[in-house]
Amino acid sequence: MQFQGVSCILDTDIIIDYLRKYEYTKYLMDRWSKQGLLAVSTLTYVEIYQGTRPEEKENTQLLLNGLTPIPLDVSIAKIAGELLCNLRSQGLTIGIADAIIGATALFLSVPLITNNIEHYPFPDLWVIKGMEA
Repeated sequence: MQFQGVSCILDTDIIIDYLRKYEYTKYLMDRWSKQGLLAVSTLTYVEIYQGTRPEEKENTQLLLNGLTPIPLDVSIAKIAGELLCNLRSQGLTIGIADAIIGATALFLSVPLITNNIEHYPFPDLWVIKGMEA
């Protein structure tokens, strides 16, 4: 799997804030799209679609169509599994979706933009707080 030109991975909370028209997201997406493709893990699709109301479906689909989806493959799954294993050895647990989203950013060597930085306690992951980006 090769994804050249990706500038960052956007976490689900950033996508939700954009759909809710939070002002900071317009600036954030504009800034990062000038540096390359805006990407999301395919796990973000699951998280977004599970909370989409019928009247939001069209705008949600338009936004997601403009992003680059990064599918879960064996390489990303392995990184996510290792991240979860390392955390468990420290007595910490996080959700599998967050591990996969973080692993996706690590795999691509790009930053993860989120407002939920506490969901991503991985030492090698470049995490940027969306409201401050």
